[in-house]
Amino acid sequence: MKRLFLMLVAVTAVFTASAQKVIMFDLSHSQCRDVYEGHETYPLVVPAYQEMAEELGATLVVNEDEEITQKLLKKVDVLVMLSPLSNKLQKDLTEVEKEALVKYVKKGGSLIFFVDDNHRVDNVRYGANEVVNPFGIEILNDVKLPGNVGAVSFKNEIFKDRYEIPYSGACLMTGGTPVSVCMEEGYLHGTCVTLKNGGKLYVGGDTMVGLLLGYADGERKSHNKMETRWWGKDSRPYMTDLLAWALKK
Repeated sequence: MKRLFLMLVAVTAVFTASAQKVIMFDLSHSQCRDVYEGHETYPLVVPAYQEMAEELGATLVVNEDEEITQKLLKKVDVLVMLSPLSNKLQKDLTEVEKEALVKYVKKGGSLIFFVDDNHRVDNVRYGANEVVNPFGIEILNDVKLPGNVGAVSFKNEIFKDRYEIPYSGACLMTGGTPVSVCMEEGYLHGTCVTLKNGGKLYVGGDTMVGLLLGYADGERKSHNKMETRWWGKDSRPYMTDLLAWALKK
């Protein structure tokens, strides 16, 4: 039987508590499931989101394997979806899910939606554009990059500061209001749309900022065992500010 797991507290407590807003972290599309050696995700990613939610006075729930429907999202204030780091593991969005995600934003919900380059997630197969196109955003081909060249955020209504974050293996995007860009040639890294009724959509073209959250020592072994020295020193504050913006109505 499909389950919806709640981190640290009972499900009933989350959906009956009026004092706290709810952030749902989706794992049902194979995010954080990459088991290939060298492609491991940041091991503390879910506990990190639990901590960020607590800092913001919200409750985190984790969707392990439920299909995303309008009913599931009824009492969710923010939905976080991070695409997997391997297209061999991805679980594509169903027609029901694509429709539910679009209606969720249009009805005032906040969706944080990360995708990556097609080497990692097949965005056509995944159905990414069917979610973001109704809001004037389009996901295009991959960016040709020499490696992790990094991105930077603007100090704006979302971000409290100028943050340096990863940009490697990203996809091109158009539309929305740019909130972070690649340090090399200014490719769009993150963009957002806010509707008149309070609905919010953030789209990121590089999943690493939300999935890896940076490493304290700045190093990580890649699949070919080469040393990567910089994964984005400000990933966690970038995501914390993004969640705070998404929660604000």
